[in-house]
Amino acid sequence: MNKTILSLFSLVLITGLAACGDPQTETQPATQPVPADEMQSDHQAFVNNLIALCGETFIGEATYPDDTDLVLVGTELRAQITECDDRMVRIELIRGGDYWHTAWVLEMRGEGLHLYHDHLGDVRTMDDLGEDDSHGYGGYADHRGSDIRQHFPADDVTAEMIPVAATNVWMMELDLENDRFIYYLERNDQPRFRAELYRQ
Repeated sequence: MNKTILSLFSLVLITGLAACGDPQTETQPATQPVPADEMQSDHQAFVNNLIALCGETFIGEATYPDDTDLVLVGTELRAQITECDDRMVRIELIRGGDYWHTAWVLEMRGEGLHLYHDHLGDVRTMDDLGEDDSHGYGGYADHRGSDIRQHFPADDVTAEMIPVAATNVWMMELDLENDRFIYYLERNDQPRFRAELYRQ
């Protein structure tokens, strides 16, 4: 008799615990993926905002880090939006009054919005690149973006070209109310570079 009661009690206890489940799992809502068409719409809206600024110049400086030995720190930075069509924007970066052979090229592709760092130019070819000088790295915008901000994690091409940059995430933001453009880079989830530039 006692064995029967004990067995029934054990069965009820086990059943009750199973029904409770994992409280952590139950209280955390599942992350909902952003629909592809919605993400593409945000990507195009961001490009459209840049296209509306075609021909404009933004001037500013690095706000992080403060190491003036770095090539883009402690000098005037000038970003000129020089080329635009309905799917592509090219932004030339000029450092301290001299063209620095750098441009940010944003292009709508089949996979989404792509950021491409172009280190060539009218007077610079692949033959001019130094041993440690990379060209063509970047990545596709992810789901976190909007019409005024986009995040670009490094793609496989970048990881192969510059292994230490495999965790890079570039961010571009348009503060339309204050005529401000922000370029930000992090690596290993840590800030690496940030610049603020204002429309002239």
